[in-house]
Amino acid sequence: MDRPNQDRYSQLMSVARNLLSASQRGDWTLLESVDRQLAELLTRRTEWGQWSENEMKALATVQRAHEQARERCIAETQAMRTRLGQMREQKAGWMAYAVHGEVAGEQA
Repeated sequence: MDRPNQDRYSQLMSVARNLLSASQRGDWTLLESVDRQLAELLTRRTEWGQWSENEMKALATVQRAHEQARERCIAETQAMRTRLGQMREQKAGWMAYAVHGEVAGEQA
């Protein structure tokens, strides 16, 4: 494998690792950055010429990692919707507690 192909392979594998790591940790800022990096990398792929077999395997790894990251984002979005819904449902109780807490604090 020649050096430029190794560099491309390494770049693709690095993106795959970073996608998985960021999504598993819930590091949404890093995930956004890696996603942008991937978009830039893929925009330049036509400049790369012929892809090696290893680069194609690395690209398949990136695709799987991207899909897993996307699924994690969807799951986290749904979990956040659920938490926000629960907070909305309990809003009246929290407001009463807050008011009662302020009144009790003033009486002390």
